[in-house]
Amino acid sequence: MTDFLHRGNQTQSSIQLVNMIMLIFGILMGLVAGPLSNKFKILKLPVGLSTILLALADLSLFFLRNNTGIILYALAAGLGMGLWNALDNLLNLKVIPDQNRVAFFLGVYNLGNTITQAIAPVLAAAVISLFGYSGIFIVSFIFSLIGGISMLSIKSLKR
Repeated sequence: MTDFLHRGNQTQSSIQLVNMIMLIFGILMGLVAGPLSNKFKILKLPVGLSTILLALADLSLFFLRNNTGIILYALAAGLGMGLWNALDNLLNLKVIPDQNRVAFFLGVYNLGNTITQAIAPVLAAAVISLFGYSGIFIVSFIFSLIGGISMLSIKSLKR
């Protein structure tokens, strides 16, 4: 907020605005996404869409370095994270190849999450040193898009 978006003395209020919007949409999606997913029998599509929304959030801050970009980021990221948090674990359970080894596969999934969270700061530091802070948004856009396309490519679920 201070270095990239040059918010200066508005940094705190901007962060509070982003957090409030993301909280509201995160809770809303938590309440709505599960029942709608069950009603329309779709799971893969909203989870894939969640990461595509996160990719769009990244682009909004990359291109619009103002209040509009901040609000668009918060809306898209809030919707995306809300969808993800509401439905991702169910998707994980649906695609486990051996239902008798659920704990093992969820352990591998959690290990994958932990490793990527450990690698992300190192990757971010490299991207910032090579391309500047704005490069983070492009790298995040690319990884989010790859994740969304990968989820939409799951063949064991139709929707």
